[in-house]
Amino acid sequence: MCYFASRLDVHKCKMDLGLIVDTTKSIRVENIPILTEALKHLVQEFEIGSDRTHVSLETFSSEATLHNKFNDEQYHSEDALLKLISDSINNLAQPTRLDKALVLAKEEMFTEESGMRPDARNAVVLYTDGRSHPDTEDFYLDIVALKMRGVRIVVVGIGPDARKPKYHQVLDYIGGSHLFFVDDYKNLDEATHVIGNLICPPDPCENSKGMDVAFVIDKTKSIGVPNFLLLKGFLLELVHGLDIGPEKTHTGVITFNRKPKVLSTFANEKLYSNKAVHDFITGISVVLGDHTFIDKALNTAAQKLFTEEGGDRPNFPNALILLTDGRSNSNSKPFSSIVPLLQEKNVHIAAIGIGEYEDFEGQLEEIAGKNVYNASNFDKLSDLFEDILAEICTVEDDIGEFKPVHPRRRVFGKQHE
Repeated sequence: MCYFASRLDVHKCKMDLGLIVDTTKSIRVENIPILTEALKHLVQEFEIGSDRTHVSLETFSSEATLHNKFNDEQYHSEDALLKLISDSINNLAQPTRLDKALVLAKEEMFTEESGMRPDARNAVVLYTDGRSHPDTEDFYLDIVALKMRGVRIVVVGIGPDARKPKYHQVLDYIGGSHLFFVDDYKNLDEATHVIGNLICPPDPCENSKGMDVAFVIDKTKSIGVPNFLLLKGFLLELVHGLDIGPEKTHTGVITFNRKPKVLSTFANEKLYSNKAVHDFITGISVVLGDHTFIDKALNTAAQKLFTEEGGDRPNFPNALILLTDGRSNSNSKPFSSIVPLLQEKNVHIAAIGIGEYEDFEGQLEEIAGKNVYNASNFDKLSDLFEDILAEICTVEDDIGEFKPVHPRRRVFGKQHE
């Protein structure tokens, strides 16, 4: 199938996009031109430019090689990137060291020094036929480190070997719900637009005039510091999906354990840009406390955020996203006395429970009705990105009146009946 790139179909996301490409001998020389063209066409799915999408290319076999960085200005043009791909995908070697590829992506690709931008979405696409070498070392922490930085990971498994249980398991380990298979290299180009949509899904906020969005975040010791960093990485992804500005979307942040703490309100003019909010979330302390009082956090949102003093704007819709890993303390006030305070202010509430869904069942529904989501682990939070962004950017009929895009519980990780 021939690929016809249409400028009308170009994704408008401003991204730092990493391409990690398997160049081992199992690919076979005759497939190099096909792989090269598919990579070029993926690049052509985006607007390349100094203030638009930047692309960094890495290839790997027995070793991993970074061919350019996001801040290499000479590659802020489509033509230069297409030539780089042609020049870099040529020699094949062995074996397949996925671990070295992901370590390099963590240490040299997605870093501030390499030009990773706080006001751009971050994603990496791994192309491989799945034949990981037996000596490959555990790379779970490298995947976690990328997710902590708000990097979405998409894996493209090519050919029948990628589907074999021992290789499939490894690829699922990396990509989770963002693992995508193609039957062979001949079909790779057909999947290019689908892959583009996985990296940059249709923007549910595209027609939004702006909103006031509150993030209410569990900060108890049961989460643990590594998981809290993953939670912050997920928040970075969400922030990159919003259009934040003085007359656009404003954000507020509350953390809670025994007591809630308002970290920022909608009135904070210093946080009226994507970069400012990115840096703010990155800087949130990882010191965790005891006891989970969700009731106090929601009450604080009603009293301190969704008010005139808190910067709540009457002509903009309101949304609140709750993230927690546990049930509220038994001494909490009934949610039936708290949630109406938010409903009176037309606040659209969605709740995310991280862990076994049975630990939350019933309680989160008291708070958010049908708008409840579940990730079995913190490293699965990224799988909820599209749904939560859509939940935030709900369709507005009138100011304050919402039509939820996904009014249902979504579960990622271990599935629950």
